[in-house]
Amino acid sequence: MHVDFSICLERHALPAGGYLAQLTLNAPARHNAISPEMAERLYHSLLLLREDSEAVAVFLDGAGSKGFCAGADAQRMLASALANPGGAAVEAEAFLCCEYISAFLIHTFPKPIICWADGGVMGAGLGLMAGASHRIVTENSRLSAPEASIGLLPNAGAGWYLGQMPGHTGLFAALSGIELGAADALYAGLADYCWASEAKQTLLRNLLHLPWCDEDASNHEMLTDALTDWEVEQGISLRHAPLKSHRQWIDQHCEPHCPRQLLDALSCAAADDPWLSAALQSARRGAASAQKLIVRQFQSCRGLGLAEVFRLEMILAANRLRDPEFAEGVRARFKDGDQDPHWCYSSVDEVPDEEIEALFISPWAQHPLAALA
Repeated sequence: MHVDFSICLERHALPAGGYLAQLTLNAPARHNAISPEMAERLYHSLLLLREDSEAVAVFLDGAGSKGFCAGADAQRMLASALANPGGAAVEAEAFLCCEYISAFLIHTFPKPIICWADGGVMGAGLGLMAGASHRIVTENSRLSAPEASIGLLPNAGAGWYLGQMPGHTGLFAALSGIELGAADALYAGLADYCWASEAKQTLLRNLLHLPWCDEDASNHEMLTDALTDWEVEQGISLRHAPLKSHRQWIDQHCEPHCPRQLLDALSCAAADDPWLSAALQSARRGAASAQKLIVRQFQSCRGLGLAEVFRLEMILAANRLRDPEFAEGVRARFKDGDQDPHWCYSSVDEVPDEEIEALFISPWAQHPLAALA
């Protein structure tokens, strides 16, 4: 009998009764990348903890030293798409559905969720982190939305949380796939606090001795005050925030919503700016069709509610899984590892508008997230 420990649930007893639930993504060998089994276990664990009156809060973290979560298992999704050419990617769609519902649960969870986002936080991992009520980064945190590099798009609520970043910085992060450190995560509104990476056990001990009660709203307020005070005691100084310092440049060159113009601007500026040079190299790894899709995604998500964003991105992701661009991206990045994808288009100008528009057509008579609200 196979026992799946890809999600570990530990209940830390509180002095006055009840417990703090620690949910750990437990796949350190693959940097805690989310598999279908993990997504299902995470979903059921969150449901259990939401309904358990003894659970006062959730502490969400990742096992090992590499990072919180390196995204979703793209190879499993591709295998599902290839198993039924021209038809539904049954396992992959079920995987996405479970992942999306889990992320939505985190966004709407009534009890506090503390996310310890140490190390790498990529793609789907960022989607899980974004919805937590109290998000903690460290000096080692590296946040990114690199999906364009495998021909995909940031999803699982990305149009919501990246769209709320200052100015056009969210669009820039999605088009470039640039890594953001702790200071920029705080500036962008993707994180709330910064702690030293070695202080995780200290934080857990401190959480156990807080005056938790039966009222979720009171616990949220009490936890916010405590984490704010403890962060001051940490005394961490974060000086380097390149996303913030480049905000004016980003807004200027992302305002036209044209990936080609952004790449041209990056090419001109890269020689004199190491951070923009890194952004250029990262952006060049993305599929032109994915970048054009991302621009339409951001435009379409503007003004939508959270559940509507999840439903739209489920359609886009499910359709894109069947696209040869995704297959080529996964081959180059993971399967063969040559990091040399041969994309269908060399620039966004070559990508037909109708090809992008077709991705917005639902492949289902009944949307699998129809009940999300």
